Amino acid sequence: MPVPAGTVVAAVIRDGEPAAPTPGLRLQPGDELLLVSHTATEKDVQTAFQ
Repeated sequence: MPVPAGTVVAAVIRDGEPAAPTPGLRLQPGDELLLVSHTATEKDVQTAFQ
């Protein structure tokens, strides 16, 4: 999944439990992502997920 430049997915929260992102992890409805970025704005992130 493409995220804005300078942004990484730090964790996937599923059913209230954090999991480290791995190449084989498939996102499911209801998953939440914890993103960390030193350059992207909130608008950049929202645009990437629309």
